[in-house]
Amino acid sequence: MTQTSVSRRASFGAALLLLNPVLPIGACTQLTESFGRRGSSTLSRGDRMVRSLQNSGRDTMMAPDALSLMGITNQGRDIPGRQFAEDGRDGRYVVSLINIRNVHDLVFHRRQGEVLVFHQSDTRFVRILSVRYPRTGKPAVITDTALAESDFQQQIAFWTERQPGR
Repeated sequence: MTQTSVSRRASFGAALLLLNPVLPIGACTQLTESFGRRGSSTLSRGDRMVRSLQNSGRDTMMAPDALSLMGITNQGRDIPGRQFAEDGRDGRYVVSLINIRNVHDLVFHRRQGEVLVFHQSDTRFVRILSVRYPRTGKPAVITDTALAESDFQQQIAFWTERQPGR
């Protein structure tokens, strides 16, 4: 008698589960396809760049001078990060991932002759602040937003072309 009641309960529970309008029968296969499929990515470009930097970027310690103007500080000490660097046709391009405040900050910088140009960005590629740093001078915030935004977009384009899976 207990055997039939258990099987009756199990079949009733299975029927309820299959007939439930909230969870269609094919939902399980749809979930495994969307999460388990290799090569499909729902990450944004910025999140992919963060993951790429975390996985294969090289560890670096950055001088705090320009970054302190951006509000990224480590109590006066060098700031740890992960970065990629490549030479472009118009200067050396570098992108750094800094996670000092438990927030991912992307810092794009480029050397143009004797001047370094830094752009702080979030993972949505929204420019937060830009700094100009001459090798023989002190860093200063770039107040010309059109110039800063133009250079920032060039640096993003440079790295987007090199990002795998774009």
